[in-house]
Amino acid sequence: MRSCLVLSCLLSLVLTVSAETYVGVAGLLTLPQGGSRMRTVGGAGVRAGAYLSDFWSLEGTAGVEENLALLGVGLLGHCSGWSLYDRYFGYSAFDPFVTIGAKGWIGTDAGQVGPSVGLGAYYHLDDHWSLRADADVTLGLDPDAEVLHTISCGVQYAF
Repeated sequence: MRSCLVLSCLLSLVLTVSAETYVGVAGLLTLPQGGSRMRTVGGAGVRAGAYLSDFWSLEGTAGVEENLALLGVGLLGHCSGWSLYDRYFGYSAFDPFVTIGAKGWIGTDAGQVGPSVGLGAYYHLDDHWSLRADADVTLGLDPDAEVLHTISCGVQYAF
């Protein structure tokens, strides 16, 4: 299952060369639910992605949190790409989104991998620079079922 996650991350990075792309850095905080083998850890990560349409973008994430490596791949659904949102709010620097994908933590002591869903928002400073905040929940399935919450904040550049 971990090899599939790594291959998915590589595929998402390859796809970014053919569309409008973005790259960003963020501070990460992983908060496991009670009873988890993992403990609360913090670190930093890098994101790279490509817009598939006005609504969807494909993204890969890589990060380091203390003694763990974080890898993820997912789809972002931008509310600003939805015509009903545009009708009521028009152009706004605030750009909320939903995410769906998979994440995995690889480490010597503990690790986990599974599907994730989340919410987040961009605040566009100009056409290229944006502030970004995310929160998501991952259902870890390897080796035991655990719930992990991840919070991140950072900056992103689109080109």
